[in-house]
Order: sequence, then structure tokens, then C-alpha cells
Amino acid sequence: MKRLRLLTGGAAAALALSLVACGGSTSQTAAVQSVDNVVVAVGALPDSLTPAPWGGSASHVVLSGLGSQLLEYKPGASDGKSCPAPTTEVSGRLAESAKPSADGTGIVVTLRKLTSQYGNTLSAEDVRWSLDIGMKRQPVMKGTLKSSGFNIDNLVKVIDDHTVQLNTTQLTSYTVQSLQNNLFYIHDSVEAKKHVTPDDPTANAWLSKNLADYSGWKLEEFTPGASLTVTADPKWEGERGPVKRVVVKAVQSTATRSQLVESGEVQVANGFEYDQYKSLEKTPGVTVLNCPSQTRDTMMFNTKTGPLADPRVRHAISMAIDRNALVRGAYAGFGEAATSIFPGVDASAVYKFDQAGAKKLLADAGYANGFPLTLSYSATRPGPVAAKSAVLIQSMLKEVGIDVQLQNVASSTDFSTALLEGRYQAVLYSEPIVIADPAFYSYAFYGTGAPSNTTGWSNPDFDKARAELAATPDTQTDKRTALLNKMAGLVDDGAPILSLVETKGVLVAKTGLTGAVPLTNGQIYFNALGR
Repeated sequence: MKRLRLLTGGAAAALALSLVACGGSTSQTAAVQSVDNVVVAVGALPDSLTPAPWGGSASHVVLSGLGSQLLEYKPGASDGKSCPAPTTEVSGRLAESAKPSADGTGIVVTLRKLTSQYGNTLSAEDVRWSLDIGMKRQPVMKGTLKSSGFNIDNLVKVIDDHTVQLNTTQLTSYTVQSLQNNLFYIHDSVEAKKHVTPDDPTANAWLSKNLADYSGWKLEEFTPGASLTVTADPKWEGERGPVKRVVVKAVQSTATRSQLVESGEVQVANGFEYDQYKSLEKTPGVTVLNCPSQTRDTMMFNTKTGPLADPRVRHAISMAIDRNALVRGAYAGFGEAATSIFPGVDASAVYKFDQAGAKKLLADAGYANGFPLTLSYSATRPGPVAAKSAVLIQSMLKEVGIDVQLQNVASSTDFSTALLEGRYQAVLYSEPIVIADPAFYSYAFYGTGAPSNTTGWSNPDFDKARAELAATPDTQTDKRTALLNKMAGLVDDGAPILSLVETKGVLVAKTGLTGAVPLTNGQIYFNALGR
């Protein structure tokens, strides 16, 4: 398979500075000789097998696992005992290659010869139809394509049955890389179109409960929010490991999940309390992969009304949070205290723990006696750690007079929907690296008009610097690093979102099970299991 070099900027090097070596428990080193069935336990599963409705991390689990995207982040080699650093390269999944056209007007994608569960051959029409309906059913996808430089008004030009050009308005530093995005899911259009109705022109109702794609898996069972079982399609021509059946279970209780791992009933699991990872490291036959990550756990504010409309109040909250205490108390040391909004950039003054300074800022803003604040969180994202973090932050903010009321949102879909609609005052959140180039992820939550930017904050200087970063070649490392630092400074001045902890990609797997390594987006690929 032809490998595609990621068009990222020099800022990726700066981000790499925040990564540390990873390792895992090696209490049992005997390799797994053959694996037919793998059971994966996660905190939550989505209500749909498509990106609509979006279920946050739960949707990432399913869509990354199945993997019917054109490209993927190149998986690093794994021996089942340790994991490599996240890669900045992409390679083909459904695509044999993807490269800029000679005239610079688009990305030419050559498709591999693959068949669906229904025996239909992957075609240019599948790509055209899937991307078209994707933009209709999920507005975030449309915004992501646009920000990646694609021409959303004239996206797909069919060259022949196995080749398309994805038209662009400009080539950004992450245009090619974006094609691994979970949102850009490719369906078997021949089968899916049979289920189109006047009320459902995208066939989403049927596709949300059935598989018609090029993942190489047949759907055995799907219970929304609870369980997913897929079996390997023996006629699929793609690359895969020896695993013939994957069962994904939503197990909300971390204690139950831990017992299932210890008993051997579950071979892969994540989303534990961090102190549970410490305990699982001692379990025979179990490996805890402590992987490098670029993911951050954050606190988002609705800056449109009330006390949080004043940036001094948001700065005060930042200064009232002892991030090192969060790492110790909630993360059991699996992470690093954030010093600025983005990893690997200059430290921000408002990230320094300073209760006296926080109280002064509150008084200057007219809130010397504090104010009530509703802090929402969900164990579905960033995970069970959110409950501990919420309690610790509640206690920290009380010290400066802010009365925090905690609101636990159990449903992953409800949580994601509330975020996208801006129905929150403050919320604990995690921003997984869907596209690793900072020119993208700094747009998604901070760019003016970005679909995921529901905080109400925007800054034209930030938008200008981000656009310049996206247009700067990766060879200009110093320029890209300077631009990212400028952007981080502008965000921290506005403080619509606070970075709390730079986290690790921690995963529990049966010792010797290869391929169970988080990709750059933090999820595993079912076809890689056992490879």
C-alpha cells in the first residue's frame, strides 16, 4: 500500500515536545498465538452506526473501529507490550493513494478493489454519494470539509469507476490528512439507496442500524447504546488480522469493566478511573498501554451571558484551579498539568495557580462575593475521571467564592447535543485529536463560525493567524511555531476554553494481543487486532 506523507507544519514538532515515552505492564510476556474472538469493553456506545446523531467518544469507538474511511493514521508497530508515539503520517484504507492533482485543483483519490457485505464493488459513486449525504446529515462534516480546503459546493469529480477528484478551493496543511476523519464515512451506495425515502433522503434511519460499507465486517447484532457484534467478511479483500469476531460492550461501571478484564472475559478495555489502571498493571495476563497522546481535557465556558461573559472572570477561574493537584488527585499521575491552551506552546500567566490573584480579578469584575456556576460533565467524555475532576474543581472554586453546582449528563448523545447547541454554562470536555494538525483542531473549537465553536468567543486576529498557519508549508518550522504561539496567546487572553490536563492514551489489553494500540485519534482499528 502506498504511504502518504502528512502535510503538517513545523508546529507538530513543538507538539511532540509534550510527548513522553510509553510503556506497559509485562507481568506475562507469552504472546497470544491465535485470537478468533475479541471482546472490547467501553464506557458508552452510540445510538447510531453513522455520524448522525453524533455520540461523541462513543461514535469514535464505532466509526474508528469499523474504519470505512478513505485514509487512516498510519498505525505504529506494536508488540502488544508497548505503544509507539502517535504518527503524523496517513496511509490508505479504502484508497490506494490520495495526492494533489497536477493542476492543484483537488486531491485525486484512487480506490482499492474492495467489496461490501452485499457483494458490491467499491466505486467512485460510493464516494460521491457518501460525502454528499454526509454533509446533509451532519453539518459538522460540512464545516470540516470546508475548513480543510475542499469545495463543498462542487466536491466530487468522478474520473472513472475507481478514481475521483475531491475538488479544493485551496490546499491546506491538513487537506489530505482530513480524509481519515471518522465523519467522512464511505457507504455501499448501491445497497443504501434501496432504503432512501422521501422523509429520509440519506437513508440514515436504515444505515444507523445496519452496515453497508467497505469495513470488511458483517453486522451480527447492534443494540443502540449497549452492544455491537461484528464478524469478519471472508470475501473482503483488505488487510486484517486473524480476529473473526469482535464484540463491543458498553459497561458503564468501571468496577465491572475491571472485573471482566481480570477474569479474561474482556480482551480490550479503556475509560477506567486512573487509579484502576495502577491496579490493573499488577494483574497477570494484562498489559496497560500508557501511550503518548496530544489530547487535552478542558473546561469550556458559555461566554455570551452572565458572569462568564467577562474574561476577567474566566481568568479568575483558571487561576483558581490547581492543575497539578488535579493530575495527582484525579489522574493518578497519568497526565501533565496544562500550562497553556495548546500543548507545546509558551506558558500562559493565567494558568498559574494563584488564589489571591483570582479573588482580585473577581472583585475587579464586580463579583467579590462570587456567584453560582453550573458545571456539567459526563463520564462518557472525557471519561470517568470527569466525576473526580468536577468534585475537585468544585472545591477549588469554592475557595475563591464561586458556588459550583455539578450536573452529571449520563447520555453521550445528550451530552454532545447540548454542547453543539451551546446549552451549558460551564462544562468539562475532552478534545480528541480528530485531525492532528493544529491548523485544524485550533479551528474546530476556536474559529469564528466553526460548527463546534459554541462558546460565543471569536477573534479576527486569531482567525487570520490560523488561516496563515494552514497555508504555511511544513518546511517553515519557525514560522509555524511562532503562529501557533500567537494563536495560543489570543485564546488564553479570551479564555473561552481552559486546558486542564494533557492526558495519555491509556488502554488495557490481553498480554500479547497485537494491534490493540490507539491510533492518533485515540481509538483502535478492529482490522488491526492480532496483526
